This record gives sequence, structure tokens and C-alpha cells, in this order.
Amino acid sequence: MRTSHLMTALLLTSACGLAVAQPLTITGTKKPQYGNPRWVNLNPTSFGNNTVIACNPNTLDGALPQNVNTGVEIAIPLSALGSPTGTIRLAGYINGGSGSFLSNQIIGGLTGPTGETASAGNLGEPRAVNFATGATATGNQFVNINLAAAGTAPVIDGTRDASGWTLLFTQNTRTQFGDSTSGLVDGANGSEIDAVYYRVAGGNLYLFVAGNLEANGNRLDLFFDTGNPLGQNKLRNDNPVVAGTADVLNRQGDDGSGNGLTFDAGFNASYYVSINGTGAPYQLFVDYAQLSNNDGSGGGQAFFAGLTTAVSDGTLTGGEVGAPAILATINNSNTAGVPATCGAPAGNPNVANGSEMGALYSYLDKTNLKLYVLLTGNLQTNFNSMNLFIDVGGFQTPGGTELGQNRLRNNNPDVDFNGPNNMGGPGTGPNPGLRFDAAFSPTWYLSYKSGDTDNFAHSLLLRTNGPATLCDARIDYGTFDGGRKVPPAGGSGELYDVIKFNGLQGFPGGTVEPFIGIQEQDGTRSNIYSNFAPYASHVFMKNYIGEPCNNVLGNPAEPKPVSNIIQVRFDNSNLAGVNGQGGAAVTEDDVIAVQTGLEFAVDLKELGYNGTNDIKLAGFIADGSRGFTSNQVIGGLPASFDAPGQHVGTTNQADFTTIAGDQFIVVFNSCPSDLSGDNQVDNTDFVEFAQQYNDFIAAGRWAGADLDGDGFVDNTDFVLFASAYNDFLCPEYIP
Repeated sequence: MRTSHLMTALLLTSACGLAVAQPLTITGTKKPQYGNPRWVNLNPTSFGNNTVIACNPNTLDGALPQNVNTGVEIAIPLSALGSPTGTIRLAGYINGGSGSFLSNQIIGGLTGPTGETASAGNLGEPRAVNFATGATATGNQFVNINLAAAGTAPVIDGTRDASGWTLLFTQNTRTQFGDSTSGLVDGANGSEIDAVYYRVAGGNLYLFVAGNLEANGNRLDLFFDTGNPLGQNKLRNDNPVVAGTADVLNRQGDDGSGNGLTFDAGFNASYYVSINGTGAPYQLFVDYAQLSNNDGSGGGQAFFAGLTTAVSDGTLTGGEVGAPAILATINNSNTAGVPATCGAPAGNPNVANGSEMGALYSYLDKTNLKLYVLLTGNLQTNFNSMNLFIDVGGFQTPGGTELGQNRLRNNNPDVDFNGPNNMGGPGTGPNPGLRFDAAFSPTWYLSYKSGDTDNFAHSLLLRTNGPATLCDARIDYGTFDGGRKVPPAGGSGELYDVIKFNGLQGFPGGTVEPFIGIQEQDGTRSNIYSNFAPYASHVFMKNYIGEPCNNVLGNPAEPKPVSNIIQVRFDNSNLAGVNGQGGAAVTEDDVIAVQTGLEFAVDLKELGYNGTNDIKLAGFIADGSRGFTSNQVIGGLPASFDAPGQHVGTTNQADFTTIAGDQFIVVFNSCPSDLSGDNQVDNTDFVEFAQQYNDFIAAGRWAGADLDGDGFVDNTDFVLFASAYNDFLCPEYIP
């Protein structure tokens, strides 16, 4: 028995005072205020271990992209290309989903700088690209197709048949749009063009583009020069509208300043096919256009050709009347092909080639009313997503208490190409939506994703019955912030190494106050966007519109949301922690030794915290579209998820109630000394504490009487318990 030690601990309480809360600077590194971890992960990562990899930026390090036999497979009726004969030309590349950012994955290839010849950078703004004069666009960024070489039709399924194809191009450039590691036929987490093949049969041009197309809306844009002298060498801005309001073709054309994407000399585009995929369940979309005449005489037309699924037979459904009978599908399972560009030196805070969770720490600053969280580990800089959910036991608003979403909905405010809604569902059917443990219903969401130079954070309110409305208009925002985390070469500008949700992007509100960084709801918008925190944005718009809904001009005196309600930073330096699946096992001490990762702070008012409930956190690492979830889950998974190839899987099919253990953590226990759960710290709790104190070894971190989470029930814990015992009642609120 350790009764004498218990008495000694009791005497110690007289000498102890309350610690003074200290504000923390968000750096992505561990600080003393965090204390011991709330949770330690021991599941080896299924999304790649961040390691030092030998990499030669002048080569593909032995990769054989011409051997990749999965990718995008297309059949285009020659009649849709004007029924050409002889030789035509094909140009193409992988573009961002809105048509506004060109990758370095170009048909024809690029050449990097001296010392990095296989590592050309992304081309960026399409309107500024000139393949005829670009420094990295040596040679031709197009290929020739001989239509006279007739063959037999292939099986359309996204896998290249063993014979019958003619190789047009083999990629020579490492991808900067993410090297896919998922191995799924649909949910790729990277984009690359490894090789291009063709054949002609039965009046159709068949193309096979080996590689991947990330399931985040990235586009494979293909242009055809069929010999029409009125084709466009430089893209105009009066082409037919493709993809509705996105207008992805004209987004690449002349904006009136004389710019516009320019092809190699002699290449004059007359036809355009664009393919992109997203969603859960995954859908592949195909758009088609005949470009306008280059002399300004019109003549163009565009159609949505239809949609399909991965590894289908290519049949498209839902296309517009008059659209050509294009066939298309994708098999996104490739994990070979060209590698990613060589990363920065080992331990770089901005670059990682794997994704993992380490230990979770939290600190509640009662003086400044902020919650701080640090989750050590890495997030691969291929725009994989870290997804975090907070449950405060009921979001307190002037309109009442929101109880959150135990099963995620798929009609939350749109943000990040509707990626967060890919996790949700209608509640029934094959994709009902992610379901959390029974004791967890989040009301607030935060995500983070990053490339080598840019990073972004997104945040949402999660209401039980969907987004709030006023005057029949949505007033809950999809909120985001971010941009470059490292300075551009030879340049300057606003940096987002710490993302502050401060509205400095000036988008989407425009340039007129109060709508700089926050979009007005004028009663017509189905979604509204903000660069500020989501609840603060909601309050602004609610007060701006006001009642009784006839104030058309709104209240211009309503103060806009303040900055720094949310702050986020990720330090990717870690090279330790858990290993990849199949690697050597690690101990808790190995994981706790990691000092860097994702750190964020959020105001308690933004969380709607009432001061009396526990604060719980759930989260996981998923791909960029959030359609597929790894085995890196806060709270941990059973050992059955440790074997190679074991993931949580399709996110909107996941049900944590069917997985052993709790997939959430209490990051703030409002009354940890109340061991009996009756909202009082009394003799019943004293007896339970004394028993665990005598046992000395705690059942687990932050379990029962181990109030400081060090694995032992000792004098330090007794000091904490005695203070609460003296107060008797659990605190009702945070001052």
C-alpha cells in the first residue's frame, strides 16, 4: 500500500498554485504547454512513410512509363473531328479542374533546367503559356497521328490491350501534380501522363493515355489539329462555353490583353475534348467542342458528351442532344510510371513524400479562450488531405443548440470542389455517408492540404439539418484560405506559411468593402464562400441581411469577420514516427519523440463552446478529393488495419461504429477528476482515485486518475485531483 505517499501528496497541494495561461505561436512544433500526448498512434501508415529517397532530378530513376497499361481510354468518331484523312496532330496536357493551372504533364514533354532536366516545373497560368517559345518547351508539344493506319477496335475498359496500339509519346518529365499511390481504379491521388497510344478502326480514333487523373476534378485537355486553316494557334476568348460557368476553354484563351495559350508553330487547334473525374461514387465527365474560326467568324459549338464510371465499357450517359458518340473510361490504379519530382533535402518543413499521424496534443487557453491542437507526423505534399472534426457537445448559437452530424451529410456548404461533401451521403444506399462513433457528432470541420510550394485550409459548420438559411437563402459559408508557403523564386508577395483566415486574398468578395474576402448572399447564390472562419462569416451575413428580409442593400455598417480566429501551420520535417505498412514496429516512445506536424488554434466562440462539455476531436488522412481514407485515424484502428494494403477505404461508406475502439479523442476534459461522472468531485471519486493511486501504473494515457497522462497515477495527479476535490462542483463555464 502507498497510503503514506498519498498523505505526502496531500501536503503538496498547499504549495501549488494555478498555472498562468500562455498564448502560443503557431509553428507546427511541440511546446511545453502541450504536456503529455492525449493519444499515440501505432498503426503503420498505408499512405507512405516520409523517408529520404535517392533521387536524380535529371532522370526518371529507372521508371518505364511506356510500360504503364492503365489510364484513360477514349474512342472519338472521326466525324466529330470533321472526318479528316491523312495525318492529324494531337496536343494535350493535364490541367486544373477550373482550367486555370497547367501541370508539367504535357504531351511532347518538357525539359527542366541544367541539373534537373527531368524536373521541369508546372507551367501555371494557361494564358501565359507559349509552346513555341517557352524555355522548357523544347521540341514539339504535339504528336502526329496517321489515320491511314487502320486496325481493329480495342476493348474499352481503361486497360491497354496487349497489341494493336501505336506508341505516340513517352513521358520524360517527373510529375508535379502528385504521384498516385492509392492503387484504386477510381480515386487516384495524383495526375500524370506516362505515354500516349492510338489506333484507328471502324470510323473511330482510339486514344489511350496511360497514367492517372486525380479524382479532384483535374482535367485531361486534348486538342486536335485536323488541317483546318481556320484553326487557332493561339486560343481565343470567343470559343463556345465548355463546362458551364467554369468556361474552361475560354479560361485558357486571350483575356483581351493579347495573351492566350499558344501552340507550337503550325499547330492550329480545331477540336477539343476534356475529361475529368471526381466524386464518391466516382464519375468521369467528358466535354467536347469545335473551336470557333480563328478569323472571328464564329462557327464553334460545344456539348457535354456525358458521364460514366471507372473501368466501364466507355458508354456515356446524360449527354446533351447533338453531342458526338464519344466513348471514354478510366482505370486509375497505376502506381508506377513517372515519379514525382525530387523532394527537398531530408527533414524539410515544406515537403513530404508520405502521410502519417504520430501523437496528438492539446492545450486549452482559458484566458484567451482558444483551443490549441498539435498532431505530429507528415502529410504528403501531393494535396492529400488532413480532415479534422470537433464535437463540443452541442454548438451554442443564438438560434439554439446545433447537435452536429453523427453521419456526414452531402449537402454541406461547398468548398474545395465539393471535396468535403464527397465524405457525406444521403444516409441510405451504398454510399450513405461517413458515420462516426455513437458518442461523436461534430459541428465544426477543418482540413489541410499541401503541395511543395502551396498549402490550403478549409473549414465548415456541420449542422444536423444542413446549412442555415435566412430569407430562403443559405447563410453558411464554405470557407478557405491559403496560398504560397514559400516565397517564389526572385519574387515576393503574401505568404501563407501560417494560414490565418484573414481575408487577404480578396476573393471571393471582390474589391469593395465589406466584401473583401467574403462573398455577399444576394438571395440568388446556392453557395457562398469566405476567407474568414465559418461561424464568424455566418454571423456577419445573418446580421448583414437582417430581418424582415426586405433590406435589399443590406447593412453596410455590419463589421466584417476578424482575422486569426483560425490559425494553421504544418511542419513536415518529421522522418521518424510510425513506419509504412510492412515496416519495423515502433514503440510509443518512438512516436512521442516526433516534435513536428499540424498545429492549429481556434477561438472557443467560433466552436460555439458552452464551457461545460468535453471537447472531442476526430480525424483522418484521406486523398485530395476525400473520397478514400487511409488507416491513419485519430483514436487508432485495430491491428487488422496494419497489414499492407489495409485502409479504411471509400470514405462515404465508412462506419466507425463497426470498428473496435473509439475513433475520436477527448482533447479537453471539462472535469477530469469527476471519475464517477455525476458532475461532482466528492468522496466517491476520492475512493476511486485512491485505488488507482495505489495501483500506480495507469491503465492507459489519460485514463481515469492519470490526470496528466504520463502513464502513472502519482503525486502530480494527486495535486490536480485535490484541487478539484476542494472545489467540489465541476466548473460550469470557462471564464
